[in-house]
Amino acid sequence: MKKKLKNRFEKKLDAQLKKSKRKYVYEKVKIPYTLSGLYYPDWIVYHNSGDGFFLIEAKGHFRPEAKRKMVAVKQQHPELDIRIVFYSANKKYIKWAEKYGFPYAIGDIPEEWLNGK
Repeated sequence: MKKKLKNRFEKKLDAQLKKSKRKYVYEKVKIPYTLSGLYYPDWIVYHNSGDGFFLIEAKGHFRPEAKRKMVAVKQQHPELDIRIVFYSANKKYIKWAEKYGFPYAIGDIPEEWLNGK
């Protein structure tokens, strides 16, 4: 059974991933963290070379509990390449992403992410 995308923003990013012809899956992997359970990344995007992947998280309203979860996952799984696409250019969200070392974009998945490795 295919999982439903949660909102129009996720549908927009999913369409962009389809158009890129990259292999990806939506919310298929459970990544444990101790703060409160399991982390389900929105997308896992596989490198064209076949040697690895990166995670994309779509964020409109970025709640404090989601911020805590993302920091906990990053600290407990430093090997993961977690990238965030914010719906809009919220200065507080951008400052947070920079502080904790999350690559981020606004509104769309950057072509550099899709055309990279």
